[in-house]
Amino acid sequence: MKKTATRIGVLGLLAAVIVFVGSGPAVLGQQRSADRKAASRETMQESDGPVYLYFADPETGYLSSEARRIQRAADPAVFCEKITEALIAGPKNDLMRTLPGQTALRALYITDDGIAYVDFNGDVSEHHPRGVRSELMSVYSIVNTLILNTDGIRAVKILVNGKEADTLAGHVDIRLPLKAQMLLVR
Repeated sequence: MKKTATRIGVLGLLAAVIVFVGSGPAVLGQQRSADRKAASRETMQESDGPVYLYFADPETGYLSSEARRIQRAADPAVFCEKITEALIAGPKNDLMRTLPGQTALRALYITDDGIAYVDFNGDVSEHHPRGVRSELMSVYSIVNTLILNTDGIRAVKILVNGKEADTLAGHVDIRLPLKAQMLLVR
């Protein structure tokens, strides 16, 4: 009687394992799908409002903001990459671009002390239109756009081809991290 009860117990356990293993991939697939959806929700947040990109205003000679709808990411560096790419793409209204169209963002990261390092390819310098005012608009369109749209960024360090540069086009010192400059905004 003891052997029969043991066999029934073993067979029951074996049957339970077979049922669990058979349904395992479906249950596991559902769990992975739910995990991906949750991660997606954590990664992307609804925009609290518009993002303001700073471009040159040909009428005033200052920077002017253009409101855009850009989905905010939970990771500030990912969000900064998105708004920097939009800045490179240029304005959608009557403002003027501040970065050459050939410019590419190579990397962007934010340190724990609030410095955003933005690394552009060499085209940001090679194709820059030159001139003090133009370079000033380029530098501070980047700096103001990142600082004024992202909590936790207190300064921006611009790199070219992964290296520190003295200037973008010969005039504006970018050797140190820069803070937002609201005197250039109208």
